[in-house]
Amino acid sequence: MRVVSMAVAAGAALLVAAPAAADEWSDQVRRLMDAAAEKFAENGYHYGGYTHEGSLNDDGKDTMTVRLGSGMNSMLIAACDTDCSDVDLILYDANGNTVDSDFELDDFPIVSTTPGRDGVYRLEVQMVACSANPCRYAIQQFVK
Repeated sequence: MRVVSMAVAAGAALLVAAPAAADEWSDQVRRLMDAAAEKFAENGYHYGGYTHEGSLNDDGKDTMTVRLGSGMNSMLIAACDTDCSDVDLILYDANGNTVDSDFELDDFPIVSTTPGRDGVYRLEVQMVACSANPCRYAIQQFVK
């Protein structure tokens, strides 16, 4: 799993040129997600139906729910704009138990699970290091 993460980070780093669009930071994270989709596709994954975009200040956090299907390896990846150097993800089951977490010092965290049955999970994103508030981020699900 971390090999995919490093490949995504390497590919995404090539795409972080200063965009000229009106909302350049949101455009950055969309391009990073596009790069991630290419890398995940190369490893047999496809889009899993869940995407979320948001923004957080330094040390901020947000939670959202995501429905995951049984028997499929679901990977949720986050990416943040160039003002962010560290963002983390935590995936919780319906009972509040941690299923997976990524607290590595990076801006491309990945959490994954292969549920035994369909269910609703809670996903928490934590903006650990944002140098210019707010930092934009996106989360996308890939399945195999």
